[in-house]
Amino acid sequence: MNRVRKFLQLSWSDKWLLIQALVLLAFVAVGLRIFPWLSLQKFLLKIARWYSSFKISRVPSAIHIGWAVHAASRSIPNATCLPQALVAQYLFVRDGYPVNLQIGVAKGKNGKLQAHAWVTRDKQIIFGKIREFDDYVSLAHIDGQTIEDYAKAF
Repeated sequence: MNRVRKFLQLSWSDKWLLIQALVLLAFVAVGLRIFPWLSLQKFLLKIARWYSSFKISRVPSAIHIGWAVHAASRSIPNATCLPQALVAQYLFVRDGYPVNLQIGVAKGKNGKLQAHAWVTRDKQIIFGKIREFDDYVSLAHIDGQTIEDYAKAF
């Protein structure tokens, strides 16, 4: 009941953004079980770029987009960092923010590899922050390096 009350107190634009994030996150969470994540990402970015070609008078701030995705993730089962990052990237690109999705790995305290996905803009993390970020090695293409170059770190 508390969630419903909070939702009703939101502005119409925040309600609409949250609904979009919920629907997209559910779609992506299911889509990742069916399609490879790169195919799903390519599809989402194609739609986002098409959508961004239309002039929108009111674009949500980056903070509002992050809030909506984070809030939606609490209501969608299995909405781990990858689906969240894909949805955040879609919304950012759709609304004209140039961003990159990054995936990284780190050795956990138990020695097992841990993966995390986040979204960056101008080399700054804008969605998907974690406490031990310095422990993660990005697997994405950065500064001319490839995934193979990063594999040597492990």
